[in-house]
Amino acid sequence: MVARPILAPLALLACGAAPALASPRSDPTAGRAVFTGATLPNASSIGLNPAALGIGPFGEVTLALTGTLDQIAIDQLELDLAQGTLSPGARIRATETTPGALAGIVVRTGRYTLGVQALTPPAELFISGEPALRYHTSGGGQREYAATIAGAIRVTSKFFIGANIAHSNAFLRLRYARDTALATGEAPGQPDAEEGYDVDVRSPYISGSNLKVTVGLAAEVSRDVWVGVAYHTPPGFGIQTELTGDVDVALAPRAGGGTAVGNSTVYVQYPASVDAEVRARITGELDLHVGGRWEDLSRMQAYDVRAYNSTFPSHEIPEWTLRPRGLHDAFALWAGVERVDQGQAVRYGARLGVETSAVRAGALSPTTVAPGSLTLDVGGGLRLGRTSWSVQLSYGLAWFPSVTVNPSDFDPRYQLECIESGYDYESRGCEAAREGYAIATAAGTYGRLQHAMRLGLRYELP
Repeated sequence: MVARPILAPLALLACGAAPALASPRSDPTAGRAVFTGATLPNASSIGLNPAALGIGPFGEVTLALTGTLDQIAIDQLELDLAQGTLSPGARIRATETTPGALAGIVVRTGRYTLGVQALTPPAELFISGEPALRYHTSGGGQREYAATIAGAIRVTSKFFIGANIAHSNAFLRLRYARDTALATGEAPGQPDAEEGYDVDVRSPYISGSNLKVTVGLAAEVSRDVWVGVAYHTPPGFGIQTELTGDVDVALAPRAGGGTAVGNSTVYVQYPASVDAEVRARITGELDLHVGGRWEDLSRMQAYDVRAYNSTFPSHEIPEWTLRPRGLHDAFALWAGVERVDQGQAVRYGARLGVETSAVRAGALSPTTVAPGSLTLDVGGGLRLGRTSWSVQLSYGLAWFPSVTVNPSDFDPRYQLECIESGYDYESRGCEAAREGYAIATAAGTYGRLQHAMRLGLRYELP
């Protein structure tokens, strides 16, 4: 049984933090986190729901440092190929940290509101420095940098529409090992048969394929009861994203060793998403917030990795490899209360939530540890005297109860079955090999905690 990871000291998080990531692709810094949501007229809505920008009476300038600390515990199960049995394997305890930042400005003029934001959310990181996980991951991750412009129009005093357009650049690094013995039908795990891959790719610096759009609405459906909904397109409006760069391959010792260099392209299908919230006044100073998010993660089944223009012989290095994620649609729901922003010296709030798994049970692996979770977010704000300046600090915790994967969709016997079938394209083994599942098993027990904070400085514009 996996021991629960120990809670990280808050001192580590204060270096720059954000509410924890809800799934491999979402950023609850805007949404689940206290003082954000699809009905709140602050800078977080530039990206979340631009229609909500029009609700409030003030503009603002916001600067924030964010970051996450992610603790993962894995008790691996090892597969005996001859017997088909599993036995206890390596015990992994990994900690990954990543910073983020944002800057936003909101200006209101009559019926119209304009917002501009620069953002790099906390990156998605893969576990590094753990040799026992090398056939799934040796490290890497993805970071995005986005510039967004948003606008809102007051249609009536109780109804607003809005939209934004963002140019988002993605930088992806995949590091992993390949077993060349298994690829030829030999017994896997031979030390001299291991190749190491380092794929380093990015989206074009400026391209229409980097563009994303959000459209939203916000409406007061009853006195002090607001509803907000926003739809976010994938980059390129759903067209498959193409990331290009380089690949370095540490050749297997039995192939002569050394390092070969080539170009690489990785194709990815990024998800769309929907954010929604209901905000209702329950006392003179408290609002109830109930929100949710849906992510179309089913689109993102694998990284499609291509290698070409290389210094290595084509028969030694596969030109096409799928690195599976096994994702499916994910849903999150949260609710809590917050003190209404009425110029007070102190604000506070808290939210509880639940998130469904983002990966099907058998596909959970060291690359994608995303079962269902429970979330807690708290936060506070302090106005600096009688000025227009205020600071906000929020903390988020996501607890993923331990789950055991047995059987795993990953199984090296698929590769052997495919070879024995004479590479029968329609066989179960060859299908699994094409989809990237014919590698070392990911069976085992997984536990996870995510901590995060956001420290923001806000100035209200007249």
